[in-house]
Amino acid sequence: MQSFESASSTDGMNAADDTRAAPNAALLGEWLPVCNSADVPAGESRGFVVAGERLVVWRNASEDEDSAAQADFSTDVHVWRDHCPHRGAQLSLGTVTGGLIACPYHGWRYDVDGQCIHIPSNPSIRRTKRACARTYRVEEKYGVVWTCLGEPSRPLDFFPEYAEHDMPGTRRINLAAQTVRSSAPRVVENFLDMAHFPFVHTGILGDASHAEVQDYEVIETEGGVEARKCRFWQPAGLPGQEGVDIEYVYRVKRPLVASLSKAAQHGAGALHLLLVASPVSETETRVWMVSVFEDESTYSDQALYDFNMQILMQDTPIVESQWPKRLPLDPDAELHQVCDRLSVGYRRYLREQEWGYGTESGGG
Repeated sequence: MQSFESASSTDGMNAADDTRAAPNAALLGEWLPVCNSADVPAGESRGFVVAGERLVVWRNASEDEDSAAQADFSTDVHVWRDHCPHRGAQLSLGTVTGGLIACPYHGWRYDVDGQCIHIPSNPSIRRTKRACARTYRVEEKYGVVWTCLGEPSRPLDFFPEYAEHDMPGTRRINLAAQTVRSSAPRVVENFLDMAHFPFVHTGILGDASHAEVQDYEVIETEGGVEARKCRFWQPAGLPGQEGVDIEYVYRVKRPLVASLSKAAQHGAGALHLLLVASPVSETETRVWMVSVFEDESTYSDQALYDFNMQILMQDTPIVESQWPKRLPLDPDAELHQVCDRLSVGYRRYLREQEWGYGTESGGG
């Protein structure tokens, strides 16, 4: 029985391009979104890029054709390097049948553990560990497929509000991932900023006649940073509400994960929002937003989706205009005002975490 021949060149395992910046050790321990669950139906595969790494997400085909025709996400999902070790073709272009994914180039077929089990051009060849796809850890939570490129530094438990508010009238909305041509830390910091509301989100989250940011408190938590007693007058800060003070709580859960909870002071309804910035590269990011609307029965899912998407689309050109694209961590690199205490706290947290990806440590 034949065995595999060694190639004289490198194994071709570099992903998106040969010049990409290698993720630092901290990033390798993070759970990062790859796609929404709905993006990869049963029996299909899709290609994505996370931190310069080409990834394929694929699902086993449902055994029941009727259930496969529905939005059935219970079938196993897999996240691998999008690379066949034979000649480097992208597995995401292949086919999924019988719990196997086949390379589109020469038909090599891989089982769910990444082991090549069949080579059509040489079916008698002996199996070897070298003929394996690179597999990554994967979890499916909050309607999102997540992966970790190394060993997870903590459990994937960033958004407890998703499960806590499981009651009649609660609406869960996942935005389609949006590309922002800036670093992931820049995206997160913008999410934590209130002072831009009157100028970027005029008529929705702010108004020029109410531009002053009231003082608030920032505390360090076990996993990150939290801002409390944040209040801001908003013309339409929640669907159906007009001209009220909105109270916020911001939480930085991980270097690239933040959430907010907001409610009108008279207590009618609330919004919980998770933002995760998944880097494509150090200066390009795909942004995930998962929202939970409490006590909301007036508006359609599409209207709630459009509400959050409008805010994200207004932010995008501003964040993309910021320079440098990597977030400066030197306290003297940019000017700060009192209401920036949360973003200053976020930058300090990144320094303490020795976070490098998408940041600059020097001044100027």
